[in-house]
Amino acid sequence: MSPDLGFPRPKIIKCNNHSIPCKNQWAAFWSPRVSCIVYGKILEKSHFPGDSPKVYLEHHIPFVDMSNPNHNLTPHSRSNLLTPCTGCDLHDSFYVGDVRPKCIISYLSNFTITLHVNIYKKDNNRFNNIFIVHKSDSELRADTFRDFKIRTDPSFRNRVITLQSNTPCSYIPSNVNHRLVNGLLLPNDIFNEFYILINNLASFTNLEFYTDGSLKIDDDNPRMGFGWVFTSNINLNIVFSGATIQWPSSTRAEIMAVLTCLIVCPPNSLINIFTDSQCTIDTFTSLSNYKLTPRRKQKINNIILWQAIQQIIAELNLQVRFTKVKAHSGVEYNDKADILAKDGCDSNRIISISPKGVKAQKGYVMFNNDIIIDRNIRKTLKIPINFRNIERQISLKPLQTLKSFTLTHIINWEYSQLWINHNPFQKSTSESYSKHVGWRIKCSNYALPTLDVLNRNFPDILNGYDSCFLCSSAIESNEHFWICPKSIEILKFIFRNHEQKFRSHIINNMDKEKININNIDFDIPIFTSFNSPINSILDAPELHCLLINLVPECLLSPFKDAKIHKKLIKKLLILFLFDLHHDIYDQLWKARNIKWKEHKIINGISKKSFLKRPKQRKKRRRLDNDNPTFGDNTNHNIMNIGYTNPFMTSIRSLDDSIFWIYLTSSNFRHNLPWIKSLSITFIDSITFDHNLFYYTI
Repeated sequence: MSPDLGFPRPKIIKCNNHSIPCKNQWAAFWSPRVSCIVYGKILEKSHFPGDSPKVYLEHHIPFVDMSNPNHNLTPHSRSNLLTPCTGCDLHDSFYVGDVRPKCIISYLSNFTITLHVNIYKKDNNRFNNIFIVHKSDSELRADTFRDFKIRTDPSFRNRVITLQSNTPCSYIPSNVNHRLVNGLLLPNDIFNEFYILINNLASFTNLEFYTDGSLKIDDDNPRMGFGWVFTSNINLNIVFSGATIQWPSSTRAEIMAVLTCLIVCPPNSLINIFTDSQCTIDTFTSLSNYKLTPRRKQKINNIILWQAIQQIIAELNLQVRFTKVKAHSGVEYNDKADILAKDGCDSNRIISISPKGVKAQKGYVMFNNDIIIDRNIRKTLKIPINFRNIERQISLKPLQTLKSFTLTHIINWEYSQLWINHNPFQKSTSESYSKHVGWRIKCSNYALPTLDVLNRNFPDILNGYDSCFLCSSAIESNEHFWICPKSIEILKFIFRNHEQKFRSHIINNMDKEKININNIDFDIPIFTSFNSPINSILDAPELHCLLINLVPECLLSPFKDAKIHKKLIKKLLILFLFDLHHDIYDQLWKARNIKWKEHKIINGISKKSFLKRPKQRKKRRRLDNDNPTFGDNTNHNIMNIGYTNPFMTSIRSLDDSIFWIYLTSSNFRHNLPWIKSLSITFIDSITFDHNLFYYTI
C-alpha cells in the first residue's frame, strides 16, 4: 500500500466469486509500458478469493473536437475530451464480459485514481460517445505519475512519508500550525522559534502586522532580508526578522515576510497586513480572485511561495486583508519593519521553503541539484539557451578575441546589445535600417567583405589580389583594416572631434551643484590610445571594441562619475555612438570602397561576376556527385564548393568549455537580465553535475 496522498480510489467490493458491473465510474493510472496516463470507464469490478481487487476498464483516449472553434488551442488550454479506443496493445484479450468495447484493460483497483467525467457529445451508438473530464490532462498526468512513483520508487516514497509525518508536541497550541512549520520551512533548527511565536499569538483572533522586505546586492552572494512587527498588542513586542536566498528580489523578500507571519497565526483568525509592496498585493489579489489553471500558475514568479501561502490560509482558515502604505513616509511600524528587514540581510538565520511540502506544487525543476527554478519555466530556460548560443558564437576561431575581451570584462554586453538593436529611423523596417544593422553585425563578427574574405569565397574572380587599398603594404583583413596606419590617421581625426562632443554630453547633463567636474575622469582608453603607436588589436583593446560596434566598459565610467541616471546614460550613449560610427563609415569605410570600385573597373569585375558564382557552385556540385572518384583524396565536395558557413555543418571549431554553465549559474544566483551576467566575475570553485537540470515530482 502506498501512502495516502488524498487521491480518490475506486471502492473495493467484498470478496466473492463473481464480478460486479459498474455504471458511470471512471479511473486512470500511469502506464510505464507507454509512459503516459491511461483513461478508462469502469465496466466491472472483481475481488476473487486469493486475488487482489481489480477493475476492468474500457480504454478511452484523448480526443480533439475539430468542430469547436477553440480546437487550435494548446493541449493545456483545450478541454480534456475522451473517446473510446478502437484497439491497441494494452487490450486484455482474456476479458469475456462484453464483446462490444474494442479495447479492455484490467488493472489493480488500488493502483488507479477515480475521475469525474460527464457526457460531452452523445451518439446513437453509446460506444461512440465523447466524454469530458473535469481536470486537465496535464494535471491528471502529474497525479497519476506521482502515484506511480510512490508505489515503485522507495526513495520517493520515503520522502513523502517524511513530509507527512507529524511529531506531537505538548506545548504547541495548534497541531495545524506545527504541521505547517514542519512541512514548509527549512532548516529544522528554526522550528522552536516559530513554536514560541505560535504560542504567544494563540489567544488572538484579530491580528495586525507590518511587513517589509529588503534586498542587499553583493557581487558574490546577494541576500534578502525580511521582517514583520505584530501591532495588535505593542506591549508584547513581538517582532521577527530573517534572511533568505535564491532568486533575489525585494518582492520575494516581501513574500517571505508575509508567509512567516501567516504561518504563526491561530486558526480561524482575521489578519490585516500592512505593506509597501504593491506587487505583493496585486499578485495576492490575482491568485485569490481569479481561477487559474495549474499551467498558468507556473508562469507566476515565486509561485512556490504563493502556493505555500495559499496552503497556510486554507488549512488555518484565515481571512487575510492587505493594506498599502507608502514606503519611507514616516509610518512608525512600517519603518520599524524596514529596519528589521535590513538587519535580516546580515542575519545568519537563513529561512527557505521546502517545495516538497507544498501540496499544490506537483513538481519543480532544479538546476545543478542546487537552485530550484521558482520562475516562469519557459522564459527561464531561455537563459541557458542564450548563453549556449553566445558561447558557441564567441568560441569560433575568428572571434577568439571577443571571448578574451568578454572574460576580462572589457565589453559591456548590456549596452552593446542596446546599441546593436538601436533603430534611429522612423520605420521599424527599412533599407536604411537594414544597412545600419548589417554594418554593426558585420563589424562585431569580423565579417566585413575585406579582400581576404573575398579571395576565400571568390578565388577565381580576384586572382589572389589581397593588398590593402589604404596602405598597400599588408594583406587586407578585418583585423588589419582597423590597425592600418592610414586608418589610424583617419580614426585619430574622427575621435579628436568626438571627444569634445562626448565631454559636452556629460557636462551638460550632470548636476554641477553636486558634482565637481574635476572629479570626472575623461581620459579613458578609447581617446588616449592614439597617444601611442597602435600595431595590433591588443595595443588598444577598448578602442578596438568600440570600432567593431561593441561598447567597452570604460566608456561608461565618466557617466557614472557624473552620477547621471541610467536611462539618461542610455539616451546620451546611443546619440554619441550613432554620430561616431556614422563618421567612421563615411570617412573610413567609404574611402576604402572608392578604391575597391576603382579596382573592379580596372579589372573588369562587375556585380554580375559575383552573381554568377552561386550557379557555378551548383553546377560544380552536380558534376562532383555524378562523377565520384573513390580513393581520390583530392575530390572533397566541401572544399570544391568554396567557403562553408560554420553554422551549416556539424564540424565546428568550437571550444569544448563550460563557459555557458558558469553564466547560467551566475544568472540564477543573481537573478539579473541574462545579458548582464556576461559582466559578472565567476567563481572557479563551482562544481557542476553532468545532468544540470533535474525535474522532481
